[in-house]
Amino acid sequence: MASAKNEVAILKCLKHPNVVLYFDSFVSDNIFYIVMEYATKGSLYDFIKRNKPNLLSQQTVLNYFCQILNGLHHIHSKNIIHRDLKAENIFLTGLQADVVKIGDFGISKILQNETKTQTFIGTANYLAPEMCHGKPYNTKSDIWSLGCILYELCALERMFDGPVANVVYSISTGRKKLINSSLYETGVQYLVEVMLQLEPANRPDTVSLMKFPVLLQTMYTLGVTLGCIKF
Repeated sequence: MASAKNEVAILKCLKHPNVVLYFDSFVSDNIFYIVMEYATKGSLYDFIKRNKPNLLSQQTVLNYFCQILNGLHHIHSKNIIHRDLKAENIFLTGLQADVVKIGDFGISKILQNETKTQTFIGTANYLAPEMCHGKPYNTKSDIWSLGCILYELCALERMFDGPVANVVYSISTGRKKLINSSLYETGVQYLVEVMLQLEPANRPDTVSLMKFPVLLQTMYTLGVTLGCIKF
């Protein structure tokens, strides 16, 4: 119940084409219900699983990534940290499964009169190093998770996978894999690397990411078609 009420508090703050839309909430027979937008094409995790082993084109990757980035920018603009950004919590809709919606805000946190929080929470494969070590973190922890998702879109596998102890060690030491350089340009690899900086202050925020040259054309196209880019 507490988690559901937290999700409602978060969702009421958010209204964006790339975030699952909240409609209403109510209690019936002591059960708390949340009425939200329905994503008809499943999750990004399902999409990636279906496409293995056939790698996605660079433009397809950028179309999905830029929409996630747009949605995350809106979330961060409301001083909200998602804290569990992963392929399973990103949903697809539209006739061609080409519209992206960030969802599942049950463990998100609103930063009120603080700039960092310390609660250890989230999914190990996408956890930022500072969270692994129990240090204070902020919206830059979501940027780390976003970098993991971009790699996953390119490689159709997780950047950090395996037993939890191995995952945490790889994250903490900054052991990163490379994407296929024959299919994706160096700008995409650079994006992955810059988001997966061990030091949070070295990771770009969402506004800075939107200005990366490799994303500009896709960001512009999305701005025209979805009306969801604000500078």
